[in-house]
Amino acid sequence: MKIGFDFDKIFVNYPVFLPETLVNFLYKNHNSKLSYRIPGRLEQRIRIFTHNPTFRQPIKKNMQVLENLASDPNQELYLISGRFGFLKQTTENWINKYSIHSLFKELHFNFENEQPHLEKDRIIKKIGIQKFVDDDIDLLTYLAKKNPRVEFYWLDKKNKHLSLPTNITPIKDLVEFQSKYLDQKTKPVIPVS
Repeated sequence: MKIGFDFDKIFVNYPVFLPETLVNFLYKNHNSKLSYRIPGRLEQRIRIFTHNPTFRQPIKKNMQVLENLASDPNQELYLISGRFGFLKQTTENWINKYSIHSLFKELHFNFENEQPHLEKDRIIKKIGIQKFVDDDIDLLTYLAKKNPRVEFYWLDKKNKHLSLPTNITPIKDLVEFQSKYLDQKTKPVIPVS
């Protein structure tokens, strides 16, 4: 099975000193069409600073699930992130610090600055992803319409249940994803508190 994962908020937390609502607000353009903004130079410098691995800690229980899934030879895992090119160095620093290269068959980052929903759609189709986990419901809604045979999972810790397309399922974490939505021969992860 080919399973794709987003990066931020799936394996990497936002910095504790930045409110999640602010980060989400700054990430998207605010018009009627789904689009993501590439920040200006000053904001890029601020984001580079806040994306330092010191401030972006791994989400431990999701990382444990990742390691567990990677040990199953029947799973092919892919990291598909919308991170823009100005974050390339800090992203590579994080990947190297936490040594996750070997857990994925391929890592895809949006360093060419394509619109993230378009980039993810292209990669999902190219690889033939069967299940994909992300935290961005607007992006997932777009992908669900473009890929009706793919199962999408919305990581939503607040468990808001909106009217979702039939191929989007809300989950609170990767422990729930593994235990409820995968035929796993590997031992389920016991959540870390």
